[in-house]
Amino acid sequence: MNSVEDIIKSASQLPPFPAVIHRALSLINNPNSSRREVVETLQYDQAITTNVLKVCNSAYYGLRNPIGSLEDAVLFLGFNQLFEIILCGATGSTLEKAVPGYDLAAGELWKHSVSSALLTDIVSKRLKKDQSPLLFTAALIHDIGKVMLNSYVKEQFQAIKKLVQIKGISFLAAEKDVLGIDHAELSSLVIEQWNFPREIIQAIRYHHTPLLATSDQEIVYQIYLCNLIAMLTGIGGGVDGLSYTGFDKIMNYYNLEEKDIERFMAQLGDELEKVELMFQVH
Repeated sequence: MNSVEDIIKSASQLPPFPAVIHRALSLINNPNSSRREVVETLQYDQAITTNVLKVCNSAYYGLRNPIGSLEDAVLFLGFNQLFEIILCGATGSTLEKAVPGYDLAAGELWKHSVSSALLTDIVSKRLKKDQSPLLFTAALIHDIGKVMLNSYVKEQFQAIKKLVQIKGISFLAAEKDVLGIDHAELSSLVIEQWNFPREIIQAIRYHHTPLLATSDQEIVYQIYLCNLIAMLTGIGGGVDGLSYTGFDKIMNYYNLEEKDIERFMAQLGDELEKVELMFQVH
């Protein structure tokens, strides 16, 4: 059986998150940044520029005159939507893969991750809170640990499943018992190695167990909520399903009712269709 050290070591061999995206996140999260600074940061990355222009000129926008420069794209999209497109494109190759250890077919983890990220905007509006790029980022990459832990979970699936059935514990807890680490913890360790802000690391670490967070509770609670709502729609649930604790307390914290969750789910369906059209996902 593999040790926790082996698992972390194999995860650390993933390519580092693109530095240019770190820089863009920092700029976009700074209200004093200019459009020119953002363009200068991104313009020499061919993959990012190509993807942004491709999305701008997609059937979703239906522009009469195609956009041909990154500067025009920033002007057209605005900072937040620009960053969301960049981040979705950058994580696509990793999150689109099948994750059989969690019973997720190709594309399901990407769809769940994007759904969670889209919900950060939807939920923030209802809560009358800022729609921070940090929220979108945390939601989009919160389950990256599943990609890294996939082969280990697949190998030990029967042992994990047996613990869930016998002890009546969550898949997450059984994962921790059998492997010595769960996907939320592994996600946060790798994100920390990639030098993401503390708030994002915290939100990812506690996205199933928000009441255990001792700092950054606001972002932790919101990512927990967005992940849960995405799960409730049936998008990318996989084998770990709806193993959540603290739901009632988080709902009460935000004065939310069941009808709010239903409204969020309905809005998500519309927003996800738009993203699939943007990225030409079938």
